[in-house]
Amino acid sequence: MVTEEGRRMRVADEKKEKLFVEYFTSGETLANATKSAKKAGYNKNPSQMGYVLKKKYEKEIRKINEEKITGVSGKAINVLEDLLHSDQDSVRLNCAKLILELGNYSSQNININMEDNKHKTDAELVEELQGLVAKIPALAPKLMGIKDATTEEKPESSDNLSTKDEKRVTH
Repeated sequence: MVTEEGRRMRVADEKKEKLFVEYFTSGETLANATKSAKKAGYNKNPSQMGYVLKKKYEKEIRKINEEKITGVSGKAINVLEDLLHSDQDSVRLNCAKLILELGNYSSQNININMEDNKHKTDAELVEELQGLVAKIPALAPKLMGIKDATTEEKPESSDNLSTKDEKRVTH
């Protein structure tokens, strides 16, 4: 049988636990279990209580953090898009790297080595590009954008048309 005093202690513990989750997911004690436990009122061994409560409320903590990330992700994407158009090459490069990393593209699955391409024929390079387009479907629209941009820059003359048709690759 649970006494009235036992119920009140349990309610008080639940309040402290909820405070721990709040402190652990925001403010000056963000992601610090020991400080969050102390602030929530666990003065006796806050390090151990912080560890226990972090494990106990892992799902709730993750949900709160995911909601926060979702709330600002649109703004973060806009900032990254703006940085891709920076005047500084290093900013554009680092931004592009970050976007690729976030999209799960890594140096292991994107390995571009310009030295290897020096000895390849045009046909080999085109074949390699077609293979990449097949592996990465999102690449095709981007290549069309590049093609459109270069077409606008370089108007075709009647001399270029015959050589262009001879070199055209179809699939």
